[in-house]
Amino acid sequence: MKKLILALSALLLAVSANAQLGVVAGVTSTKTNLDEAYKDIAETMNVDQYHAGLVYNLNLPLGLSLQPGIIYNMKGQSLASNIDALGAKHDVTINTKTGYLEIPVRVAWGIDLGLFKPYVFAEPYLGYAINTETTTEIKDAAAAEILNSTMGTQLESKNEWDARNRLEYGVGLGAGVRLLKFASLSVKYFWEFGNLYKEGEKSPNISTEQMVNAFKEQKASGIAASLTIYF
Repeated sequence: MKKLILALSALLLAVSANAQLGVVAGVTSTKTNLDEAYKDIAETMNVDQYHAGLVYNLNLPLGLSLQPGIIYNMKGQSLASNIDALGAKHDVTINTKTGYLEIPVRVAWGIDLGLFKPYVFAEPYLGYAINTETTTEIKDAAAAEILNSTMGTQLESKNEWDARNRLEYGVGLGAGVRLLKFASLSVKYFWEFGNLYKEGEKSPNISTEQMVNAFKEQKASGIAASLTIYF
């Protein structure tokens, strides 16, 4: 029994000697394609937001490392189109921002060159949406007040979960470089495997209904760039 305890203690000491806690922050740029029916009447754009959180990096033999984390990641969709109202066409942009609490697990392999270590990685992740907000922008100020009321968003409409899939999951692939073992820069491309919206669910107002119809069969993807500081 004593030998087992000593062996486990030695293993824990070896693991802790090769592990580092880190703080990560960066930019998330999300792109979501339009459903076929909307491609001729609207357009979508990249939505640049941010992410921040904590990671735990464990160095393994043969240049491998394992890095689980807990991240707050803000992602979004943007829909620009013309609508017929008040006897005229109006330029309307609808933006949705959603904050996810994500648990990524990065598996990396790199070559230690002393002062720096280039690496490549795969990073599956699982997340849950904890807040969301939809805003409607109308260029014509004279029509904005009436249309905002008609569309159901008075500049902002928070926590609208009807028709939304709150659970997300996907994978990222990327590359980076460790600097002096205390900092890391990385870039990844990520794919989400689940749809943004649920089929057949009623949306709470016209603005979110437009988002559901435009993106209901789509999955998000994008690019994320991160800086991590290790302690």
